[in-house]
Amino acid sequence: MLLVGRRGGVAEALVERAGIPLETLEIRGLDLSRPATLAGFALRLPRAVRAARRTIRRFRPDVVVGAAGYVSVPVVLAARRERVPILLLEQNARPGRATRLLARSAAAVAVSFAESASKLPAARVEVTGNPIRTEFRSGAPALGERCTRVLVWGGSQGARRINLALTGCVPALLASHPDLRIVHQCGQLDEPEIRAAQQALSAELGQRWEVSAFFVDAAPRIAWAELVVMRAGGSSLAEVSAAGRPMVLVPYPHAGDHQRHNAAPYVRGGAAVLIPDAECDAPRLRREIERLLDDPSRWRQMAARSRSMGRPGATARAADLVRELGTHSGAAPDR
Repeated sequence: MLLVGRRGGVAEALVERAGIPLETLEIRGLDLSRPATLAGFALRLPRAVRAARRTIRRFRPDVVVGAAGYVSVPVVLAARRERVPILLLEQNARPGRATRLLARSAAAVAVSFAESASKLPAARVEVTGNPIRTEFRSGAPALGERCTRVLVWGGSQGARRINLALTGCVPALLASHPDLRIVHQCGQLDEPEIRAAQQALSAELGQRWEVSAFFVDAAPRIAWAELVVMRAGGSSLAEVSAAGRPMVLVPYPHAGDHQRHNAAPYVRGGAAVLIPDAECDAPRLRREIERLLDDPSRWRQMAARSRSMGRPGATARAADLVRELGTHSGAAPDR
């Protein structure tokens, strides 16, 4: 296996630390509201495609898997020219621009949401669910009689809107619920402010609010939790629903509002409640959390529905697709 990523990207150091072979391309993202990024992307793309073709010819893969970000574009275009079968992975309910652009070149597109198929009419779409890591597939312990453990999960960079809302209501939550514990991943930017708020609490309340910029042990944190407050990224939804945990979702309102579409099936299915980002303040967040703390029957029902929507077998299904496509590789490249 060989991973190809963006030179200087966040994943570069993580992949290298994991000991996975990595090659990088000089490519940058684009923002259609900023014409300069589009021009920069267009200028770098031909060179990145040529570099990706050299990598493919040297590594001779049976299948190229594109994870649907902009880094996938030169690699998938190179794979098409080299006639290597392509599998795209799309984690969002509304496929991103890269997936829509590349779907015609792909042998198959593995999607997390059934709703995605209608947005990709020219592609072979397989609803696999979102592949998750092994540690998230091992299940989570059964929940107790009441919710007493809340995980607030703003993503690797944190989520300022969620951080501010929680900071504003956490003293009242902890004081009103003496057995409540809150674990909070807040991101690096807000960590000093959040820690100052934590230290301003009494010792008894402060010790029930654990704060960290980032947790490396995500799987056991989710398994420990009995309610998760978070954004609505595709991977996070897949991981938390595989554990059967109820969710309070605050979708990120930018990037085409794609997270709102991700959240919608979980809200409709009764696994989550939704707070629009603009409405996520301390009173609203406290109210939604306390509704579940004070209504064990509804909380348990949400947990059951979350578990029913989880797809712990998604990784195996995606791997089956890779193996299937690999058996059809070997055509002569387009020189």
